[in-house]
Amino acid sequence: MENNTVLFEKKGQVGVITLNRPDRYNAANTVLVKELLEVLDHVKDNDDIRAVVITGAGKGFCAGADMAEFGMVSPEEGRDYLINNYQPLMQKITTMPKPVIAAVNGTGAGVGASLALACDFRVMSERSGILFAFINVGLGPDGGGSWLLARQIGYSKALEYAIEGKKIDGETCSELGLCNKLVNNDRILSTAIDWATALAKRPTLAIGITKLDMQFALNNDLESTIAFEAHQQVAAFSSHDHKEGVAAFIQKRVPKYIGK
Repeated sequence: MENNTVLFEKKGQVGVITLNRPDRYNAANTVLVKELLEVLDHVKDNDDIRAVVITGAGKGFCAGADMAEFGMVSPEEGRDYLINNYQPLMQKITTMPKPVIAAVNGTGAGVGASLALACDFRVMSERSGILFAFINVGLGPDGGGSWLLARQIGYSKALEYAIEGKKIDGETCSELGLCNKLVNNDRILSTAIDWATALAKRPTLAIGITKLDMQFALNNDLESTIAFEAHQQVAAFSSHDHKEGVAAFIQKRVPKYIGK
């Protein structure tokens, strides 16, 4: 990336994305969001990348919006910024047809919490945390944080954390289901990459379909979901990996998926 606010490295079939403003605890400004969108587009279109890890440089995952920039805008400019920047960012992550793992080193606060929750999975330590810090500066959630948190832990608990503005530590995140793997602090990134590497060997097309199915099911009834799944299954039925999976099952061998 031109400004190096976002770093990208390919490790095998895993794309590792690093927010790189450690002096600001990776607070999100216009440049960082722009570069993150560009990297996500690259990852989505690269068939050699079959799983993604997002992490932060230094001691924090993402401290939220950089108030040195965001605090200077008018209310109307702030509204337009949230819609024009955070909406496409979260959409690109949630609709990524590949598994996305957040390696949450330190705290994801504000929109950094939304970013972590938009990922499919989270690897954390007891020192990690999710913090809906918006209320602490007189704001409501943004970046889709209210939608993401409420659907993952339920309305009442989500509202409690959102209006009290207290950090949800890694252990509590694990108990609530917000954290998929709780590990030692020095193993957050390596664990996320190892997990992503294992997921990259799975049938990527089917993973993308499963993500869409789950997201559709959140907002629709059973009958509609069954129909949606059936339409999605057409692409899976005709895929190489489906044929390989069936052949491997019949031949009693380990399947070799190629992600297509």
